[in-house]
Formats: sequence, structure tokens, C-alpha cells
Amino acid sequence: MRFFSIAGCVFVVVTMVLTACTASKVGSATREEGLAMKISEQHDLIDIEKVPRQEALTMSERLLVKRGESRGPLAPLAGNLVSLASSAVKQMIANDQKKYLASYSFGLNGLYFYDQLASDSHFDPVGMQFNGFRIIRTFQSKSGSTDTALIADFMIDTSSISEIINNSMFRLRLKSFDLRYAKAKVPAVNKEKILNMDIQVSFMTSYVTDDGQLHDSVTLGKFFLALRKAPLDTAASNYTSYYESLKDTLLTGKSFIVPRSFGYHRNALGDMIRSYSQGAYSIQVKVVETSKNNFVTKLVFDNANSIIDAGGNQLKKIGSKL
Repeated sequence: MRFFSIAGCVFVVVTMVLTACTASKVGSATREEGLAMKISEQHDLIDIEKVPRQEALTMSERLLVKRGESRGPLAPLAGNLVSLASSAVKQMIANDQKKYLASYSFGLNGLYFYDQLASDSHFDPVGMQFNGFRIIRTFQSKSGSTDTALIADFMIDTSSISEIINNSMFRLRLKSFDLRYAKAKVPAVNKEKILNMDIQVSFMTSYVTDDGQLHDSVTLGKFFLALRKAPLDTAASNYTSYYESLKDTLLTGKSFIVPRSFGYHRNALGDMIRSYSQGAYSIQVKVVETSKNNFVTKLVFDNANSIIDAGGNQLKKIGSKL
């Protein structure tokens, strides 16, 4: 009797171990993986006629307003810019555990931020055509068919055109998000079939200024999107509502618009004229997945500082010379 009791216990333990090691059907979707990224462009994205009319006041004019003295037609100020703030405490996926963690990247190079040359400055926003981008991850199922694991659409935030015009910065929003399979291993005992995912978007450029200063591979800005307990089972009661709630989400972070590189162009008369380029840039997207909640840790960071440290100071110096 004791022999059978011990054997039974061993059988139960082995069964539990094997079950824990077994991957769910919605996880480990890695066979013949395909990663694709597409840019979205719109001719002359910013309608200059819709930009609110504002004034850049001199110091003496600002003092007059502070004292309440009338300045005639210049008295009313356009105070339509609102400060944006968000918590600096974020939950990030720890990168020191590998068993239930996977990562992959997307990238696009040779892109142009504007649809025309400019004659005014490095940060002339007229002709801005970047409108957003899409990332797609596919894999080959056991049946041999190509299945889609992830489709995500990101778009530029046009709700505050003034920030783009005044500060030469833009933000991103999540247009849509469709997640069906994970690249990371999802244990079969995970009845919820959920996934944690971190997405980091980086904008980079190389350019030359009027005075001949070369700036190679400058990071213009970074954006972050963190998904927690995202359902993978399409039959789950919260599957549709979870991804519907993500629509129009404003990503954490910001980026400078792409500075135009100094150069020349030939006009209709054949003369060589000073000008600024269409703003060559590239986008990199890094994705990290994990099905283990204990791989998620709290990390304090300041996105604004990371952007400035990544090259923003160089851009500020250029702007101060214009």
C-alpha cells in the first residue's frame, strides 16, 4: 500500500510539472515569423489656415499686459496652450528573466517628414506629411497557413496643432490594436491567457546645419505604451472591450518634429538657392512580451529628460540660432 501511495504521489507531481511546462496554443507563436511596418502619409497634414492666430510679444509688451494697460488691438492674448503632465511612475517589464519573455523589433528608414523643401528654417512645419504608421507580426501555424499575431496602428496627435507649431514637438496616439497570439511562452495552466507588453517607439534623424555642423543618428524623441493583462483568448468576455478601450490612447512621451537639413536647390531660372530639405528620418519600434506578472517591475523615469538627453539639447541650440 505504501509503494502505491508513493508512486501515486510521484505521478501527480510529474503531471503537474509537465502541465506547467506545456505552452498554451496562443503562446510561442514564432514559426516563420514575419515582421512588417508601414508608414502613413497625408499631403500637407497641417492646415495652416486652421492654426490659431497668436503673437510673440516683446518683453515691454508683456509688461504692459501684466500691468493691465491696454495695447489696443494687441491686448487680448491667445492663452490656448495647456500644460500636459503625467505620472513618472511606470510599470516596466524586467529584462532579466527569459523563459516567459520574448522581444522583437520593427524599423523603417529613408522616410521624409515633409512633402516639400523649405526656405525659412530647419523647423518649418509647412508640408508636414507624416501621419502615423502600422506594425504587423505574422507567423506560420502548424497547418502551414500564415496567421496574424499582432496589428497596431499609431497616428500623430493633431488635437493640439499649436504645440507642433509653437514648440516643434508632436505626440502619438494609438488608433487601433489587435492582439491574437504571443511570441512569448504562455503556460497552459494560465487559464486567463493574458500577456503583458511594452512598446517603445523611437524617431531618429541625421542632418547638417547652416554653419556646417553635422549631427548623425540623433534621437528626436521616444514614446512608450505599456499593456498589462491583455487577453489573448478571443472568446474571453473582456477581449473586445479591452482593445476597444485602447483606441485613441495618448502614448507617453513626445518627439521633436524632424529638422530639415541645410542644402541647396536649383530654381526655375537655373540658379542655386539656399534651402532646407524634406527632413529624412527613421522609426524604430521595440516590443517586449511576457506572460508572467512577476516579471513586471516598477520603474521611475522621466520621458522629457530622456528625450533631451538623447539629442534634444542639440536641437535646442539650432533653434536658438534661427
